Amino acid sequence: MKNAPLYEDILEGPLDGQARWLITADNVKIRAAYWNFSNSNGTIFVFPGRNEYIEKYGRTCKKIQSIGYSSIVIDWRGQGLSERLVKNKLIGHVNLFQDYQKDVNALVLFATNKRFPKPWFLLAHSMGGAIGLRAINNGLPIQKVIFSAPMWDIKMHQSKLIDKVLHFYTKNTYPIYKLFKKENEFVPSTNTVPYLKTEEFEHNSLTNDEEYFCYLKNQILKYPALALAGPSIKWLQTALEECYKLQQTAAPKVPCLTFYSLNDKIVNNTAIEKIMDSWREGRLVNIAQTQHEIFMENDNLLKKIFSDIKCFLEDENM
Repeated sequence: MKNAPLYEDILEGPLDGQARWLITADNVKIRAAYWNFSNSNGTIFVFPGRNEYIEKYGRTCKKIQSIGYSSIVIDWRGQGLSERLVKNKLIGHVNLFQDYQKDVNALVLFATNKRFPKPWFLLAHSMGGAIGLRAINNGLPIQKVIFSAPMWDIKMHQSKLIDKVLHFYTKNTYPIYKLFKKENEFVPSTNTVPYLKTEEFEHNSLTNDEEYFCYLKNQILKYPALALAGPSIKWLQTALEECYKLQQTAAPKVPCLTFYSLNDKIVNNTAIEKIMDSWREGRLVNIAQTQHEIFMENDNLLKKIFSDIKCFLEDENM
């Protein structure tokens, strides 16, 4: 496995991080980075969301190290510095949502071969929450999981009625787009430029912390190749299919701590509440002062969140 770039000048993460190129079973090149240190209490796998990349989690991995754990983060296929899958590299695309499991398998194999400290845990955000829940159901060898605003359904509009109409429209018009070979193009009305490139803090739907917002914005302004714009029609169709399947699947027998925000404008909280209601070893926590990026808020709030995570991971009764 060859070394991969890791942009430490924008990372603000732990020292001595390393990045590697991994090759999946279907021959897609993806990037992983890790921070492994002596006397670690275990390893936390970090599964980012759509339109995210390793460097965005630099500060998060520093928090993870501060509570005593090593970390490993992935760039999913089609985003970050991993191999892009369509000609227009700004389109967030995947052929099938299940393909992300091939990325998971490559990451687990790498961590196994490198003998990352055990026990293993998972921290998964947004789209990473959908990928992570599927991976757990497939046997991902973790002891506990932390979800942040998991994408178990997508909020396509703030009005519940219009949201239902848009879900119905997406499902029923996809065959038409496919017939005319348009399924790999942007979803109509979505951003064709990266969100953070043009969005101002006052109107953003990610974080309430202006300093953190500027940190994220400056990352993609310095390294535009990290960023994505809107998703493809195919990505949206296959993501919605996976969300529906996850909602119909019994919660796994793994201790779970899920953070979400009632202010979230990106994922559907009803789906989160539905799944967590049936999760026998699960706890759902509303972090009221946040938006979608729960781990990317002011430092006082993050200290409390990561203190809760530390207690959860160390609780031998769960």
